[in-house]
Amino acid sequence: MKTLFVLSPRLTEDKRREAEAAAESLWKENYAMAQGSISDYEAKDLAEYDHFVAVGGDGTIFAVVNAMMKTAARKLTVVPAGSGNDFARSLGLKGDMFIILKEAKKAAPRPMDLAMWNDRYFINIASVGFDADVNANNSDGMKRFGPFSYTLSVVKTLFTYRPVTIKKEGLALTRWTLFTIGNGGYYGGGFPIFPEASPFSGKLLFLGAGKSRLKFILPFLICLFAGKDRLWKKDMVRASAQSMEFTLLEEANVNLDGENFREKGPVVVRILPKELLYVGPLNK
Repeated sequence: MKTLFVLSPRLTEDKRREAEAAAESLWKENYAMAQGSISDYEAKDLAEYDHFVAVGGDGTIFAVVNAMMKTAARKLTVVPAGSGNDFARSLGLKGDMFIILKEAKKAAPRPMDLAMWNDRYFINIASVGFDADVNANNSDGMKRFGPFSYTLSVVKTLFTYRPVTIKKEGLALTRWTLFTIGNGGYYGGGFPIFPEASPFSGKLLFLGAGKSRLKFILPFLICLFAGKDRLWKKDMVRASAQSMEFTLLEEANVNLDGENFREKGPVVVRILPKELLYVGPLNK
């Protein structure tokens, strides 16, 4: 079996050459570089690979994971080279690409959790609400500013956002400012929404903030960033679970690992414990 390297289309030429040189040096001839979008590959095209290396940001990892799940392959290596690199933060990954890949080449596979939102897989964060609208407003043009693009998108979203209507059995609240579920701990270019999260824990974390939080959204987000959100008692819900069911009563933006979708209707979110095999350094 072989290893497939999937490079973000946004990589600079220097980073692309660095990844190709590392693959050639470390994997010799037992690898290939994905051509075009990995999302366009059929299961039969991926059958010869048992190990996938995602070189890019969260969007690249999302595409790789959803392609992998068409096959029996489960080994995944992450090389942060995107604008946000949020899932990489949950693994403590940073530094030189060659060193990360060198450590991955000799690392023993470690079981890691994956999650699903209806029929799509995600590995980091799923959300609907203010943060999902921020993600939707973070255009490709803005992403040239790197993580700062998320700050610009927050400002843009402040002028247009309205709470989304979600019905969940057991929760009295129906109008939500935030409705966020995490397997990983960070999103939005390093925002620590679930700093205690671990993709090896076998559980999902949930944070919900009701409509009343919207008029205080900036101080609320600052408190979240500082880990002081428990100062806010009203219309706040935190929980952990292996699955959640709820209904989007109106069409809304859905953020899955930084990728935007529009959805309405019933949603089932669930954890798939130890579904993947993480191959690489782990510094957190």
